[in-house]
Amino acid sequence: MSDIGMILDRLGRKLVTEVAPKLEGDYSAGHAAMSGLMAVMAGEAWDSAADRLVNEIAGIRGLLALAGKTLSVPESTSVKLSELTAERNALAEQLISLQSELEASDDDAAKDLNAKIWMHLMATAMNRMPSPPDFPDAED
Repeated sequence: MSDIGMILDRLGRKLVTEVAPKLEGDYSAGHAAMSGLMAVMAGEAWDSAADRLVNEIAGIRGLLALAGKTLSVPESTSVKLSELTAERNALAEQLISLQSELEASDDDAAKDLNAKIWMHLMATAMNRMPSPPDFPDAED
């Protein structure tokens, strides 16, 4: 069994801390460092992907339930990223449709639910942001 997140993190850190500082030329060193940084960020994203998707799905289902919408999207029977992504995307389509209805309404309940949807969308966007890696200073 392999731990893809750990592998990407180690590969990225090695590129940034050991390979890039030893390369001649700004382009080569910069390219190696950027590749390393991207590998570390991809490892972090991989590690948290299933958890993030499960939370997004629960949030969207909750918002649709608040609106009294009948859900036509079945719950995923696995935690495969591809299946969770498909479920989240199908639910997101229903959420977009709901939000379009809410934005056309002037009633306070619609405005309140629309604000909750925007808070959910902002929280999910923030959860997708990679955190800056904590690389040690390069050695001379």
